[in-house]
Amino acid sequence: MKNKIFLSFLFLLVPAYALAADFSLSGSTFKGIVMEVIEIINILIPILVSLAIVFFFWGMSKFILHSDSADGIKNGRNYMLWGLLALFVLFTFRVIIGLVSSDLEIGDKNPNPNSILLPTGPR
Repeated sequence: MKNKIFLSFLFLLVPAYALAADFSLSGSTFKGIVMEVIEIINILIPILVSLAIVFFFWGMSKFILHSDSADGIKNGRNYMLWGLLALFVLFTFRVIIGLVSSDLEIGDKNPNPNSILLPTGPR
């Protein structure tokens, strides 16, 4: 039992230690720090979007499968509502980050050539 707990902590802490060793703020510029934060956000957003989609479809399944009871309908509707709200917040957050990074002129103009560029106004 103790070996399983030790291995669990080991598998969780080794990647965190490796990432922490590479991330140093000494001698960094504001642009460098903002780029690191944007990279972390770029990693987290697809994960959170997929969780929000799963949450929405979980609510839809509860809504359909428990349509015979008022509590089932209410719970399913609440799950779907929170899933949609999470998706809305994540997508608007992504747009706001894109607008701020273009205004501060940090990051690539088009880091992913397959992505859609949003209009940011006259230049």
